[in-house]
Amino acid sequence: MKRFSLSKGVTALLMFSFALFPVAGFAAPVIATAMSIFAPGAIAASGLNKEIWLAEILEGFYADDMFLTECRDLSPFVDNDIINLAEAGIDPVVLINNTTYPIDVNTRTDTALTISIDTFDTENTAVSNIEQAELSYDKLSSVTMGHKNALRMAIMQKGAHAIAPSSDTALTPILMATGGDNGEGLKRLKWSDVRKLEKKFNNAEIPAEGRIIIFNQQHLEDLEVEDSERFNKMMDKKEICGFKMYALADSRLPKYNIETGDKVGFDAAASETDSTATIAFHKNEVCRAMGSQQMFHSKKEDDPIYRRDVIGFQQRAIVLPIRNKGIAAIYSPAA
Repeated sequence: MKRFSLSKGVTALLMFSFALFPVAGFAAPVIATAMSIFAPGAIAASGLNKEIWLAEILEGFYADDMFLTECRDLSPFVDNDIINLAEAGIDPVVLINNTTYPIDVNTRTDTALTISIDTFDTENTAVSNIEQAELSYDKLSSVTMGHKNALRMAIMQKGAHAIAPSSDTALTPILMATGGDNGEGLKRLKWSDVRKLEKKFNNAEIPAEGRIIIFNQQHLEDLEVEDSERFNKMMDKKEICGFKMYALADSRLPKYNIETGDKVGFDAAASETDSTATIAFHKNEVCRAMGSQQMFHSKKEDDPIYRRDVIGFQQRAIVLPIRNKGIAAIYSPAA
């Protein structure tokens, strides 16, 4: 079996990366067939350059079909995987047609915030020397792409949970769907429920521009069942009641307890009382940040027993509300 050279592999990998993940802005979702990615000789199988592969993990990390592209990027403010921010105090009172002097002088008290960034580790993957010699595609490249996708999905899932509010307030509304039974013992989401969320944001004076909603799959089905024509228009525009629309798999979205209405913990075991939520936020009220990253690699040349490469990645990142305002959730209670 013919072996491939390292220089050709690096060149092919860089060309492949830049084609799929442009440097400017955020990349479009990768859509490619197995034939195009794994064509014989497309990417050479050889040793790994950590700098190249770490760059590959980061490049185009936030695909433009991910709601995280809407969040404020605070990565430039990360220092040693810590973000130092300040929560602004109360805005001043506005006097109209004032005739009383002197006008009061107040001070604004800001609250310092120090945020430690989460750590995301992938489990290691082994690629044997035999596989690298006999396969017609570069399995190490394919494995690395798998690690990248797993990392960004985990960061998105943790972020969606952080965005979902823990308590129902004027600034962080938690609403319940009000429709009929969806066939699984929970109430269907109605168009009027989304309109109610819009009203909540309006009353909280959340800016109209920049509102985002992320639907779970059941709630999308509920809206389609209620009014398919209106649903199709919504899907075409990717907008509903002034909210730009995204969708996620139910497994990636936070859950609420149908009996108590409490938000279920991120690491909590699945329960029959769980109800997957649709979440919403304003893009200026939620942030994301990328911290340090590291690749862990043991080379096949140093492994006489198993004769395999083993790779894994660690990424520091976080997604969270900035000041517990302009975030919301809708869940389906028991029917």
